[in-house]
Amino acid sequence: MGLFTSDSIELKLNQGEDFSIRSYGPSEEFDEGLAFLLDQICNKYSLKDFSSVLYTIVKDLILNGYKANFKRVFFLENSLDISSIADYELGVRMYKSFILAGKSSSYTSIAKKKDYYVDLHIAHNIDSITVTVSNNHKLAPSEMHKIKNSLLHAQNYNDIMEYYIERGDNSEGEGIGIALCVLLLKGENIPTENFKIFSKAHETIASLSIPIKKK
Repeated sequence: MGLFTSDSIELKLNQGEDFSIRSYGPSEEFDEGLAFLLDQICNKYSLKDFSSVLYTIVKDLILNGYKANFKRVFFLENSLDISSIADYELGVRMYKSFILAGKSSSYTSIAKKKDYYVDLHIAHNIDSITVTVSNNHKLAPSEMHKIKNSLLHAQNYNDIMEYYIERGDNSEGEGIGIALCVLLLKGENIPTENFKIFSKAHETIASLSIPIKKK
């Protein structure tokens, strides 16, 4: 079963209704449903060739949300303070080893029990498609610093491998993913200022506005 049925997607598209989905961790079923949903939205607005790019960006933002939530589960389990610079650097190194050892598969159920969610919201009309991905945790200062650097420096590159070689951060993967999003948008001539990541209150939000070109 997908995120939405074909009929429900068509109805929402025709009536101009937004799409909202809450999830707690990765799954093949979710990925398949997301790909189908984005295909239908792009087809509706004659952006069929953009569908795979949009899927790559949206999936990466959602995965970043999962990773942020799972990281907080890990920090809690190891009595580490994510807002402390010293604890953060130590925790990230420990967490990376934990992930590489394939031990995070149980974290989806833990995140669900703790209600550590990732929300996807898609608004659409004849002028634009607006995608918002949020999770219910505020970014730690070290996380925000890395994200701001990735957003800033990715503007100066046209190739993700070049970015990785020169600026890749081996501690976490979020920076590379965000740089990839920026480079994909540049390749589609979409203003990179349409892509923002910020925190407020108790949540982190990534937003992307895709203008629909009139023919």
